[in-house]
This record gives sequence, structure tokens and C-alpha cells, in this order.
Amino acid sequence: MTHDDTTPWWLGEALTVGSQGLTLDGVPLASVVARHGTPLYVYGATTVRRRLAQLRDALGTTGIPYRIHYAMKANRFPPLLALVRAEGDVAIDACSPSEVSAALASGFRPDEISVTASMLSRRDLAVFAEQRPHLNLDTRSALRRWCETPGHAPRVGLRIDPGVAVGWGDEPKLRYGNSKFGLDSEALLDTVADAQSLGLEVDTLHVHVGWGLQTNAAPLLAQVYDRLAAWARQIPTLRVLNVGGGLCSQQRPEDRPLPLQLWARLLRDHLGPVCRDRGLTIACEPGTFVVAAAGVLVAEINTIETRASGTWVGLDTGHNANMYAAHYGIPLAIVPVHRPLDPPAGPVHVAGNLNEANDMFARDLQLPALGEGDLVALWPAGAYGAAMASNHCMRGLPTEVLI
Repeated sequence: MTHDDTTPWWLGEALTVGSQGLTLDGVPLASVVARHGTPLYVYGATTVRRRLAQLRDALGTTGIPYRIHYAMKANRFPPLLALVRAEGDVAIDACSPSEVSAALASGFRPDEISVTASMLSRRDLAVFAEQRPHLNLDTRSALRRWCETPGHAPRVGLRIDPGVAVGWGDEPKLRYGNSKFGLDSEALLDTVADAQSLGLEVDTLHVHVGWGLQTNAAPLLAQVYDRLAAWARQIPTLRVLNVGGGLCSQQRPEDRPLPLQLWARLLRDHLGPVCRDRGLTIACEPGTFVVAAAGVLVAEINTIETRASGTWVGLDTGHNANMYAAHYGIPLAIVPVHRPLDPPAGPVHVAGNLNEANDMFARDLQLPALGEGDLVALWPAGAYGAAMASNHCMRGLPTEVLI
């Protein structure tokens, strides 16, 4: 769809407008809510499949063997995992023993599961040894304790601190350089030697730069990929270079997500030569890119109240169902379901139903005229929504459905 100044920025890929109002993958959201009630997460299978196809197409232009590991922490809804399993060529990125168990229950084999996790306990390691996924470790402590774990696998990956601060907006929670994640790059070769002395073979280097990568992140990604290529030439046991995730959806009109074609060109130009010389595979771990735009959270307006502080629109859900705004400061588009294209009627504050001051979805948001009982859709909400939901204030968990 071609956008102009009058076209809402959210309209086009997954969300469209039909005779019954807002649709996801062509299915009227009002009809789905009529069957399941609110608050309700609705996921579109067509968009998930399209996003995976776009990833394949982009990676295919690099000329490098590749493997896609869906980051299941973004969304672990069992029917969605079954959809990913049915694709046949998509593996799993997991970050806990329970996630590995969920992946196994969805039909993934242990050799199709890559685990990248931090601050692992001995209990975690013991379960991983039984489950047999591939591990990417990021502390010398974990390497030592992994070797002390009965039944441990001899091949491991190492996660490296990317050393750069890049991610969505100015939110430090979404930047992984100089954080809790990853080995210091200066210590990498010594750590490889330590692993070898423990009887381990380092077969993977892993680096995850940040969440919500924008187009202006390209120069820093190039730097990280150059370092990764240099390290790869010094470690003869390597088989895989894992570039993590970070690809994203648009969260607001001014966002400019890193285009797949540019990302693929960076991989080709900076990692292609060493991959060809050494016969290495590129792995990636998309989560948000795959499922964010495929999902909406639909809520009912239960309160409209005008005060001295403004007009307040209250929903029948809160940040227990979606933490984006409260925890990360990331906005979601809020779209009326029945009349999504009506013109704005003025600014409102959109609040949740938790007894918390930060239970806010938006302030001074321009929305059309609304009434109590109307439905609104929050988008893109397919990633890190229900997966991070809680029963805070005993409000319960939202229902999920795949269409």
C-alpha cells in the first residue's frame, strides 16, 4: 500500500479496514471479539508466514548458508509455535529450560534448539544436559560449571558483548552493549583457550546488538560484524556465526526500522568473505520482526471521564497484559475497531485498570470520538505482550487466539 499524509501509518501490512471495521489479515476483529471477549490477543498466521518468507528472501541474497531461529520468548503461544514448526526450516532460540521443554513439546528436535541465556544456575545446566539443545554461554563461570555437569555436550557457543550502544530510541533497557550480557571481547580468545582446556569445542560465536534496530544503526552493525569476522578467522573450530536478533516493526510514525535488504547487505559484505573461506553458517534470532506486526491486543473502553487533567479513556486491561509502555516506554498504536478511520476529536489519556500510577498506554493521544463499550486495538502487540503478561492485581491473563 502506498502511504500519503492522510494515510494512518499503521495501515497496510497486517491491519486493514473492511465493512465491519478494523481487520487483521482480513479477519474482522469485532467478530473475533464477539466469540472470545476482551482483553484479547489476536495473532494473524498469514503475517507470520509472510515475515518468515521475507527473512528467507533477504538471507538468500547473501550467498551464505543460513539458519533462522525464531526467538520464542517473544511469543510462546502453542498454536503459534506449531505454525513455526510447520514451516519446516525454522529452528528455535530459547532462553530457559522451560522454553526448551515448550519447544520440544511443539515438535522441535534438540538439534533445532539454540539456547542463549545468562546467569545460569547449576539446576539450569543439569536440565539442559538432559534436554540436549545447543548452548551459547557468556561467562567463564558457566563454562566451568557446564563441564562439571554430568552428561554435558562438548560443543558450545560463546556470546560476546557487542561493545556498542544501539537500539530503539534512547531507552537503555533495549541496548545490550556493556550490559549484563556477553563476554568482554578482549577476553574472547583467552576464554576460547579456557574452553579448550576444559575439553570443550567452541563452535559458535554469538552477538546480539540491541532491540528495535533502526536504519541509522547500520554503521555500528558494520563495526560489530567486522569484529565478528576477525574473531572467526582466529578460531578454527567455528561452524556458526550467530548475529542475534534486533530486527523490528515500526512502533511510531517517525520510526525507520532497519530494512531487511540493508541488513542482508551488511551480512554479505562484512561476514560473507570469512563464511565462504571457512564454510561457516550465519544464524539469526528474529522474534519481534516475525510476530510483532502479526498481533493486536483488543480491549474494551469501560470509562470516559473528563477532569481538570484532561479526558481519560479507561480500558478493561492494563500493563499486566502488555508492558511495552509502562516498562520500556514504547508506544503502541491505539486504533478504534469499529471506526478506525474517523478523524481525531481531541487529545485523551488512555489508562489501564490496574491500581498503579504507571498503568498508562498513552498521554495526550489524538483519537476519534469514542464511547464506553467501544473496542480499541493496540498494535503491534504480537511480541513480548502475552509472553510477559502477569496476574498483577489479580486481573488475570488475557485470552489468546491465532487466526
